[in-house]
Amino acid sequence: MLPAFDHAEIQTERLVLRPWCDDDAPALFELARDPRIGPAAGWPAHTTVDESRAALHDVLEAPGSYAVTLRDPGPVGEPAGTLVGAVALRGSDASDIACGDHEVDLGYWCGVPFWGRGYIPEASRALLAHARDVWGMKVAWCAHYAGNEKSRRAMEKCGFIFDRLRRAQEAPLLGEVRDEAVCRLDLADLGSERLDRCLRAIELLRAQKGPERFLPLVEPLRLGRAEVLFLEEEVGVLTRTFVEGTYFCAPFSPEGLQRMATLIPPGATAFLPDVALAPELHPADGPWPYELWVYDQTVPPAVDVSSSGLSVRPLTLDDREVVEAHYGLIDQDAIAHHLANGWLWGGYGTENMLVGFIGEHTEASMGMLEVFPEARRRGYAAVLQAFQIGHMLDCGRTPFCHVAPDNAASQALQRKLGMRPVGVRQCWMELPGCDAPTDGKEDC
Repeated sequence: MLPAFDHAEIQTERLVLRPWCDDDAPALFELARDPRIGPAAGWPAHTTVDESRAALHDVLEAPGSYAVTLRDPGPVGEPAGTLVGAVALRGSDASDIACGDHEVDLGYWCGVPFWGRGYIPEASRALLAHARDVWGMKVAWCAHYAGNEKSRRAMEKCGFIFDRLRRAQEAPLLGEVRDEAVCRLDLADLGSERLDRCLRAIELLRAQKGPERFLPLVEPLRLGRAEVLFLEEEVGVLTRTFVEGTYFCAPFSPEGLQRMATLIPPGATAFLPDVALAPELHPADGPWPYELWVYDQTVPPAVDVSSSGLSVRPLTLDDREVVEAHYGLIDQDAIAHHLANGWLWGGYGTENMLVGFIGEHTEASMGMLEVFPEARRRGYAAVLQAFQIGHMLDCGRTPFCHVAPDNAASQALQRKLGMRPVGVRQCWMELPGCDAPTDGKEDC
C-alpha cells in the first residue's frame, strides 16, 4: 500500500512529473487515440476527448499517478509543459504483482511522437527514486505483455531483471488473454554504481560491430546472473557469473585482453568470444571451442508440440537424480541451482513418463538437451528446443546456443529450427592453477 503523500511535482533533467488535471483531457486524447499505445499496454485506444476525460477521473488521477511533461522546449520545437506520456506506481492493495507493504508496481506509456528519446526510463527512474527515498519503498515490480519490446527495453534501462512468465493473463479491457513477463528491481540498487556499470556494459557491448558475439555476456547481465569486473570503452568488458564464477572476456583491443588476463585468477575458467584469442590469454592451455548459433526471428519455430504427444513442464528439485544421471557437464550443485531457479524443462510422453529435458546455462544459452535412449528418433529433441525458443521469446530474450564443431546432429537440429550460425567460433578455457608448471614469469 502506498503511504500518504502530497503528490508534489518531481523534476528530472528534461521532464516534470506532475498530478493530472481536467485540462489534460485534450492532450491526453491526442496521444491515447493512437492504436500503437493502449492495446500494447492492455487498454483500447481512446475515441473521444470525453473518453480521455473519464480515464483521467477513473484511472490517472489515482495516488501515485503522474503526467509526464517536458520541462523545457523539446528538440523539435514542442513547448515546455507538453504532455509526453504517463508513469504511475501502485501499492500492494491495487496490484496483483506487488505483495508487500514496501513493494510497488510500476506502469507507464509514452506518446508515439516522443518514442526513442528515453523519456519513460528517465521518468520511471525519478519516480522510483522518490518511492524509495520519500515513501520508503524497497522493491519495485513491472510487467509487460509478451512481444512488447519497447516496454521491455524501458524496464531494462531502469535495471529491472526478469523474474517470471505468467501464462494466460486476462487483459479485461480488451477481452483478451496474454502471456506476461514480470520483472523485479531492488530499489536499493537504483542509481548504484554496480547497476550503472551493468547497464553501461550492456549498452557498450551492443554498440560493438557484430554484437551477437557478446550475447554470452549481455544476457547474464540483463538477467542479474553476472557482475561487471572491468569496463573501459576503448579497451573492453570483463564479467563474472555469480554461480560458477566463470570469467567472460570481451576485449576490444590487444591491450584489453592483456588487462583482463591480470584480473583472472589462476585455475579459473574463462570465456572468449573468439577462439583465436585463446593463445593470447594463455598460450599453453588448449581451449574448448564451440560455434555460436542465434535465433533472430520474432515467432517460434513451427513445430507442432501437441502432435508429438509430448507435454513440456518445469522440472523441480525432485527431479535432481534423473538429471544428474543423464547430464554430467556441470556439477551436482550447479544442477540443483538450475532446478531451483526453473531453468530446466522436462518432456513427458505416454503415461506421463519423463523422456528427456532441456535447459539453459548460467550464461543464458540454451543447452542441457537430453533425450533418453529409449525415446530417441521420435522428434522429441526438436519439440523440446522449439518450446525453449518460444519460452525465451515470450520472456523478451534472444535464444542462442553453443554447438561443438564436430556435432553434426546438433547442427542439423539448429538449422531445422531456424537457428543460424553467427560465423564465429567461441571457447572456454581453464587457466592453469598455482601448482602448474610455469616459465618463471608467473607468480601465484
